[in-house]
Amino acid sequence: MKESFSSFPQNLYPRFEGELRRAMADLTNLEARVAQYMVLNLSDLSFETGASLASKVGVSEVTVSRLLRRLGYEGMRGLKRELQSELSAQGPVDQGSVQQEPVGAEHLADAMELELKALRGVFQLAATPIWHKLACTISEADRVYVTGFQTVRGIAEDCARRLALAKSGVRFLSAHDGMLAEWLQTDNRSTGNEGDCLIMIDVVPYAREAPVLAEICSKTGRHIVIVTDELCYWAKDYTDLVVHARSRNGLFLESTVGITAALNLMVHSVAEQSPKETEARLDHWKAMASSLNVF
Repeated sequence: MKESFSSFPQNLYPRFEGELRRAMADLTNLEARVAQYMVLNLSDLSFETGASLASKVGVSEVTVSRLLRRLGYEGMRGLKRELQSELSAQGPVDQGSVQQEPVGAEHLADAMELELKALRGVFQLAATPIWHKLACTISEADRVYVTGFQTVRGIAEDCARRLALAKSGVRFLSAHDGMLAEWLQTDNRSTGNEGDCLIMIDVVPYAREAPVLAEICSKTGRHIVIVTDELCYWAKDYTDLVVHARSRNGLFLESTVGITAALNLMVHSVAEQSPKETEARLDHWKAMASSLNVF
């Protein structure tokens, strides 16, 4: 079955894709942006030039050349030779059959393994220093806004409600509905926007307003946490608090299992920062909720 958004053939160049992913942690932000774009557009790389690639990613051609040299290739020409070599080693490839519908339990087993891999990746990330910094940033914020777009808007709203049980000052932000009226300053705060934190959730195809909101946060001094899929190449332009969760599982739609797990762990980590306060909030909430007789 053809995937809805990231409909490019998967594992077309597994060796090169793996090389890109292994190098990602050591790349500069701009180089990582190019690398993520390459992962997202593997099937089109043979048609690109250094200039066209730089133009599409929004970096200089020098950045593209620097990345290719770091990976051991002499420009795009050298990369194309490598891709052709890798493709030839796989034997004849019928492009029409690359995305044909898999059948039977074997395909579901493969999808399950990819889902488990996504979960393992998220739990491993939750044990790193950057995750601790993320949890502290959210916990210490005076006001936390959670936003999401298109197919993950519901996940963002759910995250906002759950996080509100762990700390005060949490609300869902719909940029279009409120036109960012929530961010108007009318109380003459002397601390500016340092007490604000935006948690943004976005996946392929990325919303046009996502980088715009990230840019506004950057310019106004607000903290931002971005939870996204493994293909997002622009998030680190705005913050180091980025959670990449794997989404490609070969099913009709990309998976949100990893992102949902990351958000659940994030709520837990924030709650752990102030356990007594969180327990008191939870008791208070249960008392109020019981009065509604909804459960």
